[in-house]
Amino acid sequence: MTDDAVRPGAGFLTFLDRLLRPLEMAGLAISVAFMLLVMVLISMDALMRYLFKAPLTFQFQLTEDYLLVGLVMMGLAWSFRTGGYIRISGLVSLLPHAVVNPVFRIGLLLSAGYIGAAAWMTGRKFLQLFRSGEAVIGVVDWPVYMSWIWLPVGLGLLTLRLILVALGPVEDLDIAHDDLDEL
Repeated sequence: MTDDAVRPGAGFLTFLDRLLRPLEMAGLAISVAFMLLVMVLISMDALMRYLFKAPLTFQFQLTEDYLLVGLVMMGLAWSFRTGGYIRISGLVSLLPHAVVNPVFRIGLLLSAGYIGAAAWMTGRKFLQLFRSGEAVIGVVDWPVYMSWIWLPVGLGLLTLRLILVALGPVEDLDIAHDDLDEL
């Protein structure tokens, strides 16, 4: 049994976790708000299209290029923390017990490196688009950078969560699905 006072760096990891959780919850709130907005916009578009023959012409581009990207990206870290991921554990059951935790930790750190690199590259692309002022011309001139902002933010939060789980206590490696009480 490990105690936070005994494990080196545990206090710092706990501190980082306390900082990250509200950011994950804010990301989740953005994701939920976008989901509701998508549902309202699509429903309104259908009603306007079939009742009045006047569809919401901006709806498809706004929904597809902006809202759905934010909806998916902003909920990633919270979803991972609460166990909302696919786990393939058949191979793990064949490994010796002493090897399982290090394999999980290495896998999480490798994943964090990959996701972190994606966050970095999408962040650079966001800044490039923000500086250029590029826009998609249509019924509404949508700034392209607004569809990219969600990628580095969501991927960055997921990277931090992966690192915290990889460096944290053993109990966090196998996430129980009872974190939903927090909502």
